[in-house]
Amino acid sequence: METVKFCSINIKRVKVSDLYSLNKSTIDYALPVKESIGELPKAALLQLETDNAAMGARLNKPSKSALTTALTEKEQERGQRFAEIKHSTTTACISFDNTKKAAGENLKLFFDPYWKTDKAALNTETALFAEMLGKLNASDRLKQQADAIGITAMLAGLEESNIEFDTIYKTRNAQEAANDAPSATSLKPAAVKSYEQFCQAVEQTIHFAPTEALLTLFHQMDELRGKYARLIAKTSNGDNTPEEPVSR
Repeated sequence: METVKFCSINIKRVKVSDLYSLNKSTIDYALPVKESIGELPKAALLQLETDNAAMGARLNKPSKSALTTALTEKEQERGQRFAEIKHSTTTACISFDNTKKAAGENLKLFFDPYWKTDKAALNTETALFAEMLGKLNASDRLKQQADAIGITAMLAGLEESNIEFDTIYKTRNAQEAANDAPSATSLKPAAVKSYEQFCQAVEQTIHFAPTEALLTLFHQMDELRGKYARLIAKTSNGDNTPEEPVSR
């Protein structure tokens, strides 16, 4: 019975990205010879493949939706449109044109409950603008007054921006809900455990049923472990010098 043991490595201290790389390299070594390493290592290898693939799939997940920029731009746009409407309404209130002044004052009263809508939470802001514009569009008197002070086109622009914002907002939320899956970090413990179990299976099988393929795999894995052990040591010692690429 041959006794072998892998070099020591604190695998739990390996960064998620490095753990994925270590596992991937280990799997790449093992796959070509999996039929020659015994049933226990073969079963452990399958679990390692599964857990590492799950972690890798989440490793490069975008942290920010591609729609966030468009959403921010549309929010700024509708805010600017509403600011223009409020400015024009306030200006009309001090107009020397009595018709325009009266229209401005009436519209100011109408807008008062919505005056700070652009400060509300995004989804609340959308609902309040929709409510405000719905009431205005349902009133011939208010529409005539809006036309009198020259804000009809501005109101149409605000309505368009609000609808577009709502569409983007809901699309982004739907995407985020669809992508609501565990993070790579949360999947790390399972990948660590699978790696450790595979290493233990290789050691145990060598003890009781060694093969040339298994011994070769052991030495390849042990060399790889040594490289990552040194990587961990450098990180722990605060050595920020560039690390040589960790390769197979």
